[in-house]
Amino acid sequence: MGSNPNAVTRRGPDNAIWYVVARATDMANAAIPAGLLRSADIPVYLFREAGGSVIPVSVGLLGGVDVAVPEAYYAEAKALLEADVENGLDELPPADDTPDEEA
Repeated sequence: MGSNPNAVTRRGPDNAIWYVVARATDMANAAIPAGLLRSADIPVYLFREAGGSVIPVSVGLLGGVDVAVPEAYYAEAKALLEADVENGLDELPPADDTPDEEA
């Protein structure tokens, strides 16, 4: 597994090994870390899981989305995502309670 022995890997449709840097419950939530990584010019692949084989379920505990990057970007991607969480960038700004002024 290269220089990242604790990393979770997946084989993509391109037959390359991708390193999982985040997991989300659905595609909408996976778009947030994926967008952050892409904005830093890091290639991203999203692996969508399905919990069932007859009726594919991909919500909640029965499914999920792995956000993965090539090995060369693994350390950079992990650091970027951890910095995002540490800086509170994953939270919404406080609500503005001032009333709207009408002209």
